Parts: sequence; C-alpha cells; structure tokens
Amino acid sequence: MSDAFYSPEESGSDLLLRGMFSTPPVCASLNDQAQLKAMVAFEVALAQAEATLGLIPEEAAQGIAAHAQVENLDIPALAQEARAAGNVAIPFVKRLTALIAEQDTEAARYVHWGATSQDVLDTATVLQLRNAVSYIRQDCIELEHCLAGLVIKYQDTILPGRTWLQHAVPTTFGLKAAGWLTAASDARYGLEGALQKACMLQFGGAAGTLASLQNRGLGVAECLARSLDLTLPPLPWHTLRGPLVECGSALGLLCGVMGKLARDLSLMMQTEVAELSPPGGKAQGGSSTMPHKKNPVDCAIALSIATQAPGLVSTLFSCMVQEHERGLGGWHAEWQTLPALLRLTAASVERMKHTVTCMQVLPAVMGHNLEKTHGLTMAESVSMALAVQLGKEKAHHILQELSHQATDNDQPLFDFLMKDSRITTVLSYEKISSLMNPSHYLGSSQVFCERALEAWRKRNNAECL
Repeated sequence: MSDAFYSPEESGSDLLLRGMFSTPPVCASLNDQAQLKAMVAFEVALAQAEATLGLIPEEAAQGIAAHAQVENLDIPALAQEARAAGNVAIPFVKRLTALIAEQDTEAARYVHWGATSQDVLDTATVLQLRNAVSYIRQDCIELEHCLAGLVIKYQDTILPGRTWLQHAVPTTFGLKAAGWLTAASDARYGLEGALQKACMLQFGGAAGTLASLQNRGLGVAECLARSLDLTLPPLPWHTLRGPLVECGSALGLLCGVMGKLARDLSLMMQTEVAELSPPGGKAQGGSSTMPHKKNPVDCAIALSIATQAPGLVSTLFSCMVQEHERGLGGWHAEWQTLPALLRLTAASVERMKHTVTCMQVLPAVMGHNLEKTHGLTMAESVSMALAVQLGKEKAHHILQELSHQATDNDQPLFDFLMKDSRITTVLSYEKISSLMNPSHYLGSSQVFCERALEAWRKRNNAECL
C-alpha cells in the first residue's frame, strides 16, 4: 500500500495516522486543494449558466473561468479568515473575487452572483463525495472478485461451522466466503444507490428562494446542474439533509461489513485455529520484540474502523435537526464527520482487499480442526436420522448423553454410538458410518454458493468468474 499522502514538511499534519486510516486517492479527494477545486468548479459553472441565460455578460463568465486558478489561492490565509467568518466560503469568495479582479475587474463583479455560502460548500461536498466514493467502489469491486474466487475454489472444502465460537456442524469455506461476498456486494450496492440520491445540486440563495435571480433562478439551476453532472432536486435542500445522511449511513454499513469480515478472518488466523495465514513480508504484521510474529494488521485496522464508524454515523443523524431555512451548528458538524467516514471506509475496504488477496488458505488445517472434537460435529446428523424412528426429543437426548460421554473420555463419538443398543438396533454400521461423514452433511451449502455467485454476477454483469 502506498504512503504517498502529503509531504513530510506539512506542519501539524496527522500523517502518521493517516497512512493507516485512509488511502492516498481518497485523501487527495478530500484535501484542501480538492475542496477549493470543487468550489471553483461551482463558481465557474454558475457564471457560465448565468451567462447562457443572459443574467451576466458572456465576457464576465469567460473572465471568471480564465482567472479562477486554485493554485493562486492562499490556503493558510483562507484557513485563518474562516475562523472569523464561520465557514470557508466567505473568505473564498472574497479572495477569488480579488484574484479575478487583478486580471479582469469587470468579470470580478459577477463572481458568486445570486448564490450563498452554503450553495458552494454543499455542492463542493457532493462533488468531493462522488469522487471519493468512486475510489472506494473500485476497491469494493476488486475485493468482491477475490471473494468470488474463494467461493468457487473452496465450495467443497469442509471445515467446522462455528456458533457461539464453538464447533457446530460442518460447513464449507466456500459458503463462508459466499456470505462475505453477499454482504460486501449488498453494502457496496447500497452505497452506490445512496450516492446517486445524494449527488444533487445545492442552489437556493440566501434562504432557498433564489429571489436574487428573480424569475430566472430555476433556469440557472437547471443549467448549473447539467454542467456539474448533478441531479436537480425539486427544491434547495439547505436544511433537508436526509440524502447526505443516508450516504453516511451506507458508508457506516460498509465499515461494519468489513469489520465482520475482519473478525472472521482474524479468528481463523489465530495460532490455535490457523486455518488462514495473514499476509506477511515487508515487515507487515511484525512485532517490535518477537521475531516470529505475523499479526493480522489489516484486520486490526478494519476492526478499529468498524468501532469508530457508528459514532460518526450517529453524529450525521444528529446533524439532521437544523433550524428553519438555514441551520446553526448542525450543518457545521457535517464538515469533518463525513470526510472522516469516507477516509475510514476507504482504509477499511482497501485493507480487507489486501488481506483477502494475499492471505494463505490452509485446507488441510481446516480438515484437521474438524476432527478435533472426535466426531461431535456429526451428532446432529445421527440425531436427525434416529429421530425418524424414536422421535426428535428422545433422539436428541440420547445423542446429547453420548456426546457428553465422548467428551468426558476424550474418545470418538463413533465408538459410543456403536456400543449403544438404542442406536445399533435402529441404525446399521454402514448407516452410522455414513452419518458420521462430514461430506454427507453439508445440506444446501453448494446450492447457496451457486446462488450467491449468480446473484453477484447478475448484479455486476461479472461473467468472468
């Protein structure tokens, strides 16, 4: 994974943590330069839309487009001025106007014509959101392909199913991977849908009426939305934050899915289980004192993020309670919360993609672990066959009794089955042997794997697997 975030000289940065809890493309999509670039894109598109409708001179729009250069904006000065202004847009418009006036005083008169601070900030947020999610989406798709490959390769590889962290009945590693694939695909699909709803133009002027543009406001909005490739909502959404919060919720859900995947994989990577081996090499997973360690560091990061994300989503929900036509405080609380969710989600998906791609699957250990309980995972299989003759409750009681005896004596369950006349008078040796074979008790696991793959392929048109 790349460490190309910001320069080491960046004063007061959080570079040490950012490398673990974000990704370079998403960081670049959300940094100061990206925000100002999105804000400039709004102002340029606004001027062009207004010129198209004859609200401002065409020459003014051309001058704004020609001289609105992001690299000429003083970011430290903007940051200092935003402290007093209460948002970045106010000093931004002031400095952008001054920058354009240096080259074209007439064009400078029409900067930000009829718009308000929240229009430019919300629209810039949506543009940044769309860009950041595009990188997350790509990592999600690559992770899903890796998971689909596991389903196909290991749909017949048997290992213990585990409930309450104890051996239950046999399952397959392919079916476990099918569960991860389905959850990841569902979460990504939900994020795509939420993003589509959230990608709306914000343009309402001072109080959502566009009165400053008189009866031309809607026409400007339509032209502006087309220029920025955004949906035009029925009306400005200054204090109607639902779609943005829904997008944040989808990000939180994706973090939770990655956390589930990380939890399962890390448990399977435990020394005592060792059905999977975490990625290693280039000092990944090492210990500062123990030379032999190979820790599941990607899983640790994803689990950490799954712990953090719900609080951020909760904050976004709290932000929905905004006053009248323009809110006080709730809107401001979104500014750090949504980018934080985007950074964390990006890191979580990338980390799990890396682990699933690079981890080592150990089918022999899975088979060995299945034998650790000396056949106890097949108790239900025998009980269900016995229940046909004796009834479910009686059969369950007999197998529970024999399972306890096998455990207490650390001997195979099969031996106790063959010694008990309640079993042997009903079931033959051949039948008991068959019932104790894990490969005969996988139910619909293969069908479920096929259904999961079919649903994933249908959704993504991914016929390559």
